[in-house]
Amino acid sequence: MTTRTIDTEGPGVSAPARWPAAIHAAALELIMTAVMMFIAVTATRWAMGTLNSAAGGWWNTPQGRLLVVAPIAGYTITGVMLSPWGKVTGGHVNPAITLAMWRYGRTPGRAVLPFITAQLVGSFIGAVAARLVWGSAIAAGTVDYAVIRPAPGWSWAAVAAIEATTMFVIVAVAGIGLTHRGLGRFTPWAVGTLIAAQIIAFGTRSGGVANPAREFGPALLTGSVSLLPAYLLAPLAGALAATVVVRRVTAGRR
Repeated sequence: MTTRTIDTEGPGVSAPARWPAAIHAAALELIMTAVMMFIAVTATRWAMGTLNSAAGGWWNTPQGRLLVVAPIAGYTITGVMLSPWGKVTGGHVNPAITLAMWRYGRTPGRAVLPFITAQLVGSFIGAVAARLVWGSAIAAGTVDYAVIRPAPGWSWAAVAAIEATTMFVIVAVAGIGLTHRGLGRFTPWAVGTLIAAQIIAFGTRSGGVANPAREFGPALLTGSVSLLPAYLLAPLAGALAATVVVRRVTAGRR
């Protein structure tokens, strides 16, 4: 989510030359998303499995475990964005962010579908890799491939509303960072902090994911797909709404 992404639109670049650049960048997105997913499943396995059985008291509450997992999840994204590969692609690892960066003019249109496909495939690969490395503990009920589930009583609409709203805030903050050069270097840290905050705030309620790729692989592996449309589509809607607002506000300041 940096101010610079793959250069497939530069002057003198032919169409055949642009496509390999987009595919190469999509491959990097696949790898980074798989790493993100592996870390997410591993952190959940540790917090819900190892830590859950070894610690008592406050650590043994859902909110206490979220305070362990949330910073890991949030600042993993910051690390991805600041990594060498992240500086090539933008470090999206999230279909909603890819869509937003396209609307902000930072990602070429031809890269959107390859990026999103790569992110979803990377999610599945990362979860499978965690299963291969950590064994059956990943599939146990306490971890369950780190699939996201809302609290009892949460409807499709309620989950979608929270997912869209949290993604709206994240994309709006990213857009402000993109339009103000002095704030750009702080954007990866702001995004990571917001991701951690929304996990803490909504993790025991709506699930607090705001990333279709984060839910896609675990949902397929566990068969928990009843609310998958909400987790896939609502962040996209929130991201698009944020780009409309930010673009109108920034246009009004010119």
